[in-house]
Amino acid sequence: MTISTQRIISELTRPVAYTHAVDEVEVIQTHISVVFLAGDFAYKIKKPVDLGFLDFTTLEKRRHFCEEELRLNRRLSPEIYLRVASITEGPEGLQIRGPEPFKEPAVDYAVVMERLDETRLLSAQLMEGSVDLTTMGSIAKRIADFHREAETNEHITTTGGTRAVVFNTEEDFQQIEPYVGDTLSRRTFERIADYTRTFLEVNRDVFAKREVDGWIRDGHGDLHTQHICMADGIQIFDCIEFNERFRYGDVLVDAAFLAMDLERLGYRDLARGFTDAYLELMDQRDLLFLFNFYACYRAVVRGKVEGFRSRDPDIDPAEADMARENAGAFFLLAEKYARSLVPPVLITGCGLMGSGKSTLAKALGSCLDVVVLSSDRIRKELAGLEPTSPHHVPFGSDIYSREFGARTYTELHNRAVTLLKGGQSVFLDASYMTQDLRDQAVEAAREGGAGFLLVHLDPGEEKLLERLRKRMLKKGSISDGREEILEDQIRAFRPPEEIPEEQKLTLTSSEALELHVRETYRRLLTADR
Repeated sequence: MTISTQRIISELTRPVAYTHAVDEVEVIQTHISVVFLAGDFAYKIKKPVDLGFLDFTTLEKRRHFCEEELRLNRRLSPEIYLRVASITEGPEGLQIRGPEPFKEPAVDYAVVMERLDETRLLSAQLMEGSVDLTTMGSIAKRIADFHREAETNEHITTTGGTRAVVFNTEEDFQQIEPYVGDTLSRRTFERIADYTRTFLEVNRDVFAKREVDGWIRDGHGDLHTQHICMADGIQIFDCIEFNERFRYGDVLVDAAFLAMDLERLGYRDLARGFTDAYLELMDQRDLLFLFNFYACYRAVVRGKVEGFRSRDPDIDPAEADMARENAGAFFLLAEKYARSLVPPVLITGCGLMGSGKSTLAKALGSCLDVVVLSSDRIRKELAGLEPTSPHHVPFGSDIYSREFGARTYTELHNRAVTLLKGGQSVFLDASYMTQDLRDQAVEAAREGGAGFLLVHLDPGEEKLLERLRKRMLKKGSISDGREEILEDQIRAFRPPEEIPEEQKLTLTSSEALELHVRETYRRLLTADR
């Protein structure tokens, strides 16, 4: 018969339940375990729960996974993980047996560990302000060394490869959907799910290559700031033992988990420093976009777990409220990753007046973190005009002359470079009618260290006329484009034939706006930018 968690907590908080000196016992709970801090040791038991992705419902299973926890964590912290102990019925209630072999009949089991100095946990050191980029570089080296030596084989690759990522993410979405309206909004849920599914689809070749190259390994699976201790070197503990497919995976999953947790706690510079150091050590600097995907993936998992805790009947209401708040923070961070283009991309609109550049830019902004820079707005700003004040002059004259246009595009590109260098993706809402202007945009992307995608919108003259006529009936437009100068612009326009196909996307009037946005979104999530 399984002993209730409530009884175990009640009776193992008594100092007399232990065979060594104990003054008082502290209790820490998660949704799947209870840890008792007693004297110089920590004792971790597994709750008799079945959550689908883990099953601790029988005594035999709990013993097996205690032994697995001991074996696996000794890879990174052999001095901390001591043994598996029996929990038995004593004359005064439940007790933890000493270091002798298993005492039967056991009613449950506990993993016995050296008690860590909680002030040396990375999470505590961060709060004290004693962690710097050098510290994160040392942690990155510890993790990179572990990953390079971690086991890989056909079973690990099959279990933790692409199919597992697809399965795990879909399982995540199924399990967090009941929390929509509680720990996350419907919009956040849909943005994360759409990003994840699209990224997996358009980057299939990238995931396949990671498998072929042997980077699916037996990792840690739960690598965040509370599982790293800066004592006696760098101790990394509490890996996932209960489900191989959560521990087997791309080595980038482990590393991205820690970077995500650092950012969640507000240490963005340290997260970037760790990420840069790790990717450099692993010679995988070109995989920042994949690292970002895995950071989103792990944020979702943490949000899910905190959501589970928020509804755990064994924790008090204050803890449940904190778990609910934490879950919300993780989901918002996942949404941030889902909206980010990493590395940043310079998206250059190209097309005649009325082709839909501004509309596409606005629509993309609903699903991606992109700053829109408008040539029309900058042109009028340089001329000292209000953005929405009409300025109808003959084609190619006044503020639309070649000279003023050059000044406008120079300012447009200067602002773009500044944003790109700060890691911000940019959409240039401008006509880019000639090759020399497009060459400048390509150079701006290079200078800003960003990818480049030119989106050529070509809906056809009939659709252009229709849109321009509708625009003239509306007030508040920044553009001065109008029907009577369309023919002049058509004659002056030179198609972007010089742009390589891998950096160009052509959209026509046969596609609705939603499809335009979808196709652009897909192209922006591909590895080859």
